[in-house]
Amino acid sequence: MTNLFFSPNSIAIIGATEDPKKFGNAVTSNIVKNPKLTAKIFPISRSSSTILGLTAYRSILDVPESVDLAIILVPAKFVPSVVDDCIEKKVKRIIIVTAGFGEISPEGKEIEQKMAEKCRNAGIRVIGPNCVGIQNVDIGMNASFIQDPLPGKISMVSQSGSFGCAIMDGLKWNDMGMSKFANIGNAMDVSFDEILEFFNTDPNTHVIAIYLEAVKDGAAFYQVLKKIAPNKPAVVLKGGRTQAGMAAAGSHTGSLASNYTVLKAAVDQAGGIMCENIEDYITTLKTFSLLPIPKGVNIGVLTNSGGAGVLYSDSAEELGLKLSPFSEHLKEKLKPLVIDLVQMVNPLDMIAGANEENYYRVTKAMLEEDSGIDIVVPCGVYPPFLGMKFEKNLEGMIRAWNETGRKKPLIPLLVFGSGYEKVKEVATRECVPIFSTPHEAAYATKVLIQRMKVLDRDR
Repeated sequence: MTNLFFSPNSIAIIGATEDPKKFGNAVTSNIVKNPKLTAKIFPISRSSSTILGLTAYRSILDVPESVDLAIILVPAKFVPSVVDDCIEKKVKRIIIVTAGFGEISPEGKEIEQKMAEKCRNAGIRVIGPNCVGIQNVDIGMNASFIQDPLPGKISMVSQSGSFGCAIMDGLKWNDMGMSKFANIGNAMDVSFDEILEFFNTDPNTHVIAIYLEAVKDGAAFYQVLKKIAPNKPAVVLKGGRTQAGMAAAGSHTGSLASNYTVLKAAVDQAGGIMCENIEDYITTLKTFSLLPIPKGVNIGVLTNSGGAGVLYSDSAEELGLKLSPFSEHLKEKLKPLVIDLVQMVNPLDMIAGANEENYYRVTKAMLEEDSGIDIVVPCGVYPPFLGMKFEKNLEGMIRAWNETGRKKPLIPLLVFGSGYEKVKEVATRECVPIFSTPHEAAYATKVLIQRMKVLDRDR
């Protein structure tokens, strides 16, 4: 039933306005501006007869057609009566963007509960209040007051709307996007687990992103994560890990923050991925969006800088990973591909003069089926000498990956240097992730292995 929120045939915007300083304008503009959206749009306004070129109605009861989705943006004191009008109109779904309820007082919580009971009795489901709205990028629907993300295969449910904005920008910086987004705010009716159930069955959702501060029904949340695990990676970031964070979470959504240690254990046991910070969260979403799951835990590292290999090895060990020695078979394959000074050890330091052809041949040798390597991490540090170009060595790695069918994960660790924008252009064009710090590359390796173990367990 959650599907109707994301694919309505008609939308009423209650509190629509042309005043650019109000949320009602932002939501209306976001919905109207995308020609891809085919749903009928009905602005509701007591002060205007037209909004952004559309006929406006004084009340939802004046709309001459049925309404699938009503978005409420009026001040909090008017929301209960507007909800009553929606019930009379037999609206199917409601999103209450307006804040000023359970997150600020017990009286506000009581009003929420009364509205929820009325809607439940009428067979109407509600998202919110105190939320930014939802998006279905696939159909061009931005039913929120936040920006459009790039199109992609990640779907996110977030207890914080502004955090959702931050993730959209973080993904955009990595040239990735979203399929769907939902901010459930105070969650007076529709819960995390219901949105997750929908994402699990949605064919355009390949990776599920979750930001939460509290879990109302821990058992239901655990069961839905367990159900998702064999199908899609579910990546969780929790606000409120510390006492200060838990107090802030209570003032944010009016919920008691869940115990972090208990929640992490439950997410791990269910087969989800729990991240400790926003940087690891973005890294994990990028990793699962662009890389295959490995078949084993053997990591092969090649580099033109011993330092990059050492730092990756440090980060990997800190995350519980180990680099295994190269097999004799792989050593024999690698010897003719590098100069005599290179030692046949893992990480393989190809020396500073390694070029595109070196990266191509050595990366390919590690990616081939018989190499004994399951995950390949080509590292690059590029000081401005010998006419080196950042993007050329990346192109060598990608050529090797393409020729071996992209069957194994390729984790390019390219430490910041001149020409990084060109590197990003190549990575975007070729749908290849790039990682700019040893920790980021090691964390990508860690979550791939973690996901592999979940799938092996479920099989």
